[in-house]
Amino acid sequence: MKSPITGKEMLLKREKCSLSFRKEEFTISSHFYLCEESGEQFTSTELDELNLLQVHNQYRDKYNFRQKNVI
Repeated sequence: MKSPITGKEMLLKREKCSLSFRKEEFTISSHFYLCEESGEQFTSTELDELNLLQVHNQYRDKYNFRQKNVI
């Protein structure tokens, strides 16, 4: 992904962070692109979905929610 600020390619990075979901905190590996020149972080729709999926999966595991098979 190219930086909207500099137009240069950005690095894909990960770091631990906490996200709140249904009044609970969950720790995930947040994925984002880093513009090295400006220090700004950016995400894409795909990365946002990946980050949110981690929270949803942790919530499901915590409360033993099983996904039903859809035919």
